[in-house]
Amino acid sequence: MDLGSLDACIEDTMASWHCPGLAIAVVQDGTVVHQRGFGWRDADQRLPMAADTRFAMGSVTKSFTALSAAQCVDDGLLAWDRPVCQDMPEFLLDDPYVTRHVTLRDMLSHRTGMPRHDYAAWRLALPRAEFIARMRHLKFSASLRERYQYNNLMYAAAAYLVEKVAGRRWEDLVRERILAPLGMHASNLEPAFADEAAHPLALGYNLQRDAEGRFERWVHMPPGLHTELSPGPAGTLFSTAADMARWLQLHLDGSECGGARIVSRHNIQELRTPQMAMPVNDMGYALSGLTMMSYGLGWMVRPYPFAGGTLVFHDGNVEGFSAHVCFVPESRIGVVALANASGSSVPAIAAREAMDRLLGLPARDWNARFHRVHDPLLAAAAKGRTVVVAQKLPQPPSHPLEAYEGSYGAEGYPDFAVRLRDGALQACTVGSMDWSELRHQHYDVFDWHIPLWDSWCRARFTTGERGEVDAVSIPLAAGVPDIVFTRKPAAIDAATLDALAGDYDPGVDGLLFRISHQDGKLYWTETGSPAFECAPRRLGDGTAEFDIERTRIVFTREDGRWMHVAAHTPFASYEARRR
Repeated sequence: MDLGSLDACIEDTMASWHCPGLAIAVVQDGTVVHQRGFGWRDADQRLPMAADTRFAMGSVTKSFTALSAAQCVDDGLLAWDRPVCQDMPEFLLDDPYVTRHVTLRDMLSHRTGMPRHDYAAWRLALPRAEFIARMRHLKFSASLRERYQYNNLMYAAAAYLVEKVAGRRWEDLVRERILAPLGMHASNLEPAFADEAAHPLALGYNLQRDAEGRFERWVHMPPGLHTELSPGPAGTLFSTAADMARWLQLHLDGSECGGARIVSRHNIQELRTPQMAMPVNDMGYALSGLTMMSYGLGWMVRPYPFAGGTLVFHDGNVEGFSAHVCFVPESRIGVVALANASGSSVPAIAAREAMDRLLGLPARDWNARFHRVHDPLLAAAAKGRTVVVAQKLPQPPSHPLEAYEGSYGAEGYPDFAVRLRDGALQACTVGSMDWSELRHQHYDVFDWHIPLWDSWCRARFTTGERGEVDAVSIPLAAGVPDIVFTRKPAAIDAATLDALAGDYDPGVDGLLFRISHQDGKLYWTETGSPAFECAPRRLGDGTAEFDIERTRIVFTREDGRWMHVAAHTPFASYEARRR
C-alpha cells in the first residue's frame, strides 16, 4: 500500500476542477488507513474542511434504505420476491400488471418500468402515504423488468412499505437500527444537527461557468427543503467521511459491527448481487474500459479485474454536494470521498486514485481521463444554454401575457402556476420548485428556467373552444407523453363571493340577474330559471370572470365595489348594473 502521493494528487485534481473542498476516508482490512479534509467547508470565510465535516450524501442514502428493507426481510416481515400488493394493497399503479406483480427487489433495482417522474415529488412536503395514492397516475415507459430506469420515487415507496410492516417511521428505524449501532453519531436525516459545533455542515456550491464552459466563480447553494417524501429515502442522509468509514467497515466485515449483528450475512450479500443490467455508453467505456455494469439493491456493481473481484459503489448528487462511496469486498478495501460542489467528478477521481494505490496498480491518471470525457460536455452544456436564450422566434404570443396567468393541474403532479411580474411571466410547481422565468419563444411556446440545474424546459400552451388558454403541456418525464396540466378554476375567497352577491338589473322588463353563494360556490339565477353554479375562471384587480357552460360571466368594479356584470352567451350579451 502506498498512499504517500495521494494527497498531492487530490489537491491537483481539486484545483483542475475548481472544487472548494473534499473529505476522504480510506478503509483496509477493517481499519481506517487514511482520513483527511482538503480545501474549504466555507470558501467565503476560509474555514477548513475536516473528516468530521458533514455533507449531504444524496443518493448514497439509497444503500441505507435497501439495508433497512433487508433487516425487515431478516425479521420475516418482508420477502424480496413477494408481490408488494400483498403487504401494501393501497399501492396501485397505472399499469395493472405491475401493480399485481412488482416486488421489493424490483423497486430497489430500478426495473419497475416507471421512469423518474422526479417533478411529481420534488421537495414536496407531502406524507409518503398520500403520495402512494398519487402514484397510480404516473405513466410507465417500459414493462416490468424490461430495462433499467433510475427511479427515486420507488425508494420512497419502499420506505413506506418498511414503515407499514415494521410499525415505525422509516427515519426512526434507520437511526435506531443502523446509525446508532454503527456509531455514526454525526449522521442524521436532515440538514440541521444538534451538535453543529463539533460537526459543522459544509456550505454547498455550484460552479458558475461562462459561455465556453470555463469556471467563473462559486455560487453558494443552501440545502433545499428536505421532506419525508423528497429527497427522503432516496437522498436525505447527511454524514461525514469518518462516519461513512464505519458504513464501509460494516460492508467489508460482512454484516457485523463491533460484534453486533446488523443484518444477516446472506442479505448483505443480496444487496450487492447484480439484479438489473445497466447500459454503459461510450463515455462510461472511455472512463473504465468496461462494458458491464449492473444495479444491485441500493448499490451499483461492476467487475473489478484489477483486484480480481467486484467493485460495489454509489454516487450521490444533490444541491451543492457530490459523493462517491465504493468498496471491493474480495480485497477488503473501500473509499468514501465527499465534495461540497454540485455534480463534481472529484470524489470519483479521488476514490479511484486511492483504490489504485491500495492495490499497488500502475498510475492511470484518472484526472486526465475524466477531463477528456467531461470537458467537451461542459462546453456543450454552456453552448446549449446560450442557444436556448438566443433562439427566440419573431411570432408573438397569441394572447396578452396576463391570459396565461393561473394554476394548472395534472393528476400525480403538483400544480403548475404562472404569474405576471414586471411585464414578464414566471412559473413554478406549487410547493415544489420556486418561481422562475417563463420566457416566450414563439406563439404559445415558452421556455421554463429551472435554476437548480440551470436548464430550460419547454412549455406549450393550448387553447379551448373559446380560444382561451386552458392547458399547458411540459415534457417532465422521459419516455412518456408530455404531462398535460389543465387550467384550474381561480380561487375566490368568501369575502369576494359575498361582495359579488346581489341583484343586477339588465334593463329588460321582467328580467333580473340574482347572484348568491353557498359553501364557497357562486350561483347565477335569472328570473324564472333555476340557479346555475358559476365556475371561477379568473380574478383580477378590477374584474372577476366565471363560466356557466358556454356562457361567460364578467364582473367589474366601480369605486372599489362590484357594480356591473356582463353575461356573454352564444346567442346574446347582457350588461347589468347592481340594484
